[in-house]
Amino acid sequence: MGAQWTEQEAAHLLSRATFFPGKAEVSASLELGREETVRRLIAGESLTGKEENLTPFKELKADGKNLVGDQIVDQQTYWLYRMVNTEAPLIEKMTLFWHGHFATSYQKVREIPLILRQNDLFRKHATGDFRALVEAVGKDPAMMLYLDTNNNKKGKPNENYAREVMELFTLGVGNYTEDDIKEAARSLTGWVYDKKTDTISFNSKQHDTGKKTILGETGNFDETDVVDVLFKQEALPRFVAMKLLTYFASERPSAEWIWEIADVFAQTHHIGETLNYLFLSDAFYSLEHRGAMIKTPADYVAGILKAFNLPMAKGFAQSMRKMGQELFLPPDVAGWRGGTTWLMTTNLLARYQFAESVAKRINGNVLNSKTFLLSDQAEPQQWVAHFASQAGIPLLGERSINVLSSYAEETFVHSKQKVNGMRGLLQLIMISPDAQMK
Repeated sequence: MGAQWTEQEAAHLLSRATFFPGKAEVSASLELGREETVRRLIAGESLTGKEENLTPFKELKADGKNLVGDQIVDQQTYWLYRMVNTEAPLIEKMTLFWHGHFATSYQKVREIPLILRQNDLFRKHATGDFRALVEAVGKDPAMMLYLDTNNNKKGKPNENYAREVMELFTLGVGNYTEDDIKEAARSLTGWVYDKKTDTISFNSKQHDTGKKTILGETGNFDETDVVDVLFKQEALPRFVAMKLLTYFASERPSAEWIWEIADVFAQTHHIGETLNYLFLSDAFYSLEHRGAMIKTPADYVAGILKAFNLPMAKGFAQSMRKMGQELFLPPDVAGWRGGTTWLMTTNLLARYQFAESVAKRINGNVLNSKTFLLSDQAEPQQWVAHFASQAGIPLLGERSINVLSSYAEETFVHSKQKVNGMRGLLQLIMISPDAQMK
């Protein structure tokens, strides 16, 4: 490994593997070193040594009021609170990754306890064995309701789950046939989730015991056999590698990089070990990849909330919805498309409105504190760099620096009344092109 380990590299890693590259976390990472930082992130251990101290759902207040368990916006608010306050940020980020990968929606499931149970399942398997997660998802009640497993019976197979487990969960388009889907659906018949008793059971009378042929293999297959066949496919490691790379490293990874990560993943099918290899690789820290990915709404909102230590409000989760990412309600089974779709006109406007609302919440006492104030001799560029650092934006382009410096000089640098100008500078930094990238 030839890459340096400086503040820039640490901030780059944390901007991708967590929701916010804060000063405390960057400093801790520099002291720990790259290997130990990566190990702790994957293991879900605190970088700074702080103990996990999340307020329980029933005790957390938003807008000064207790959250209500049967309201989906309250559950969205609590998950956002976890993203902001967790000491295991990569685990939480992978929980969100799996939510988009194995996408299910409250709109169809309509059972908050089941949605939360699935969320905990993703958290439990966040950086673990991929096969164990695939097996668990197949018998997850929320997934079973979402993809109509209860309707998959002998003689009348429902192909929904069989199709998505190949297309979206393991292999990707073009690596299976319609016949493979039909045969896999037959193999998966007989499993039922009963809402009244909250139990999953296997009805042998509804299971097709005939021979099936899936991806070139023939046998009297059941659900375990289907997973066995899927994990023998060369396409599976490449598919998972592509998903991990486009989530953490590059929106357009090279074919060579995909093959490299696929080879690592194929050895163990372990997500944590694959991420360990990726996060320790020189390629991950290449200058061309820094500040080159668009922040998800979760990155953008959770990062800003953590940067300014703002109390929770339900409006924050609703802002995420307007930006195009509504927790527990992805648009369809394919999840969020990501990339440039995050910056469509309406989504981008929602980011600007969120930044404005945040700036208004930062009061004069905070802006006049030692955290924000610089000396009277500080230059406009120093104010800009300082405020950008506070907002968790380590990289500002030359054009942004020039525009923001001019604003700072014109509004507050030479004035005794600085608060309004400082608030305006923070808002402009948050809506700058650089603040949308990670």
